Amino acid sequence: MRYCLFFAVIFFAACNSNIDNQEAAISEKDTAKPYSPIEGNWVLVSNEVYGKMTQPKRFPQQVKMFHDGYYAFVMYDAAGNFYYAGAGPYEVNGNMYKETFAYATDTTDVDAWDTQRWEIKGDTLIFYGFEKAALADGTDVTEKWGKHKFVEKRVRLKR
Repeated sequence: MRYCLFFAVIFFAACNSNIDNQEAAISEKDTAKPYSPIEGNWVLVSNEVYGKMTQPKRFPQQVKMFHDGYYAFVMYDAAGNFYYAGAGPYEVNGNMYKETFAYATDTTDVDAWDTQRWEIKGDTLIFYGFEKAALADGTDVTEKWGKHKFVEKRVRLKR
């Protein structure tokens, strides 16, 4: 019985120490990570593809969320039917944005990545893409996906 009590005390002390270490790591992570101005939920309001403005029949056509270095989006086609969804980590470095697909409707896109230029004008987030795009195996698909193919304008999603 004394041994059970002894091991129980050791077990709970170890658990408590582990929890304290996890809380400290989470606290450090939160304070060490800089805030990104693109954080939040954005709705696509216009999309220019190869210089031609596309007019969605469904609004919103696309919603994209950025939170704590992770993005996710849902997209509909011009007719208003579900078209594509994706999610994964993102990085912002100056005016360059890089996203990597960890999840995608088309699973062949998993681990593919692309870079885009971005800027914020007033309440509008603008992406210019693609600067560069590559498949999971490293194959450069920038030209195939469309170098400087689009200009997407988004505004913050409001309730």
